[in-house]
Amino acid sequence: MKIINAVWEERNLGVTTTEITIEKKDTPEYVSEKLADIDSEYCVVRVPSDMVKILKTVQQNGYEYIEDMIHVEHDLHEVEMNRILKRLYDRLLYREMTDADFEELQAEIKKGMFDNDRISNDSFFEKGLSSKRYMNWTKDLKAKGALFYVMTYNNESAGFIVLEKKDDKTYYSVLGGGYEKYRGTGLGSVQKEQEITRKLGGKKVITSVSSNNANQLRALIMNGYTPYAIEHILVKHQNKR
Repeated sequence: MKIINAVWEERNLGVTTTEITIEKKDTPEYVSEKLADIDSEYCVVRVPSDMVKILKTVQQNGYEYIEDMIHVEHDLHEVEMNRILKRLYDRLLYREMTDADFEELQAEIKKGMFDNDRISNDSFFEKGLSSKRYMNWTKDLKAKGALFYVMTYNNESAGFIVLEKKDDKTYYSVLGGGYEKYRGTGLGSVQKEQEITRKLGGKKVITSVSSNNANQLRALIMNGYTPYAIEHILVKHQNKR
């Protein structure tokens, strides 16, 4: 079991936060013992989908299911596209993000770009906290040296991608999204991470998507990604307001 004191989430959400990842070696008895010791106001537990007994144990300790996190990968093989998707793909360009582009990204996030994550779907949290969380997250990623790209369509900013290098072969697509003006246009189905990763010299790109975001999961599958792991995400609020 990995237990992390997520101090950054206290800044984002205003509550002390602990994040727990269940490991294959963990037993129900061990998990119950460790969960009983946690006194954070907000607790998040990640359970591999094949550990059913542990899932039941976590639920018995007062945790509620909120989403599945589906982990997918792409080996950068060429993907056959239909005519419409190919036209959008060819017209959607990208470049490294400037400071001005980053400020534009912050403004787009503030509008509510991410409205189906576990924070938005948790009635405990006030409206707008999810946007604040993503704004802070992107600032932290930028400070750590993550690779930010802005997507452009007809010479206008249309979305963004953030990549992190995991090793010599693998890049992680940490975050991405479409800007308000282009929602519902079909551009959300276009994935450029594979092309960028290939140009960076990588051999594989990985990312994760919430089960609450069916449209994004569909887009990833359309673009040749395949799942390799699923985690059940459960949460608990203690000392509720």
